[in-house]
Amino acid sequence: MDEKTKQVQVRLTPKLHSQLKGTLALNNKKLVDFFNEAARAYLKDSTKYSNAIESILRGDSNGN
Repeated sequence: MDEKTKQVQVRLTPKLHSQLKGTLALNNKKLVDFFNEAARAYLKDSTKYSNAIESILRGDSNGN
């Protein structure tokens, strides 16, 4: 199987970029890992992924 990767461009506000990059660094993760993980989760179960994101953004305490 061909394992070549594709590059994508993501636009974030400077504040969001700094917050995300800083938080990921504290957790020993990289931006590329974050976006790859999010993509895999979305493709595995887009409905569950969307529901989880909506729940988190609403501020639900347990993410459900």
